[in-house]
Amino acid sequence: MTSNAVRRLLAVLSLAGASALLVLASAGSASADTPEPRPGSWEPKPDIDVLHAFLVLGGIPLLVLVVITLLFVAPALARGEDLSPNALEPENQWLGGPRKAAGELAAPDSEDSKAGGAGGSW
Repeated sequence: MTSNAVRRLLAVLSLAGASALLVLASAGSASADTPEPRPGSWEPKPDIDVLHAFLVLGGIPLLVLVVITLLFVAPALARGEDLSPNALEPENQWLGGPRKAAGELAAPDSEDSKAGGAGGSW
């Protein structure tokens, strides 16, 4: 590395360190606690049970996930569909390919042929 690149790297690192120190120094006033309770002012901080917090913050989203999954999977299971990963592969399709119906029009044989249904020219 050239000395110019080293100077730039040191300048960026020192600027990042100074900004991190500034953020940490100014965060002290933001960590205030609830003031002492007086009549008609703040209520005391409630005690929160850790198990209750886990159930609310983890159980409710998990329950919503299970309900949404069941709403999408239950109709397929009721119809008796196979939901294994191998069963979800689509069938081979040839869109616009040859068909075997008897009433279809024949394809045009040459440039002047009118067979084949719709046609257009410029």
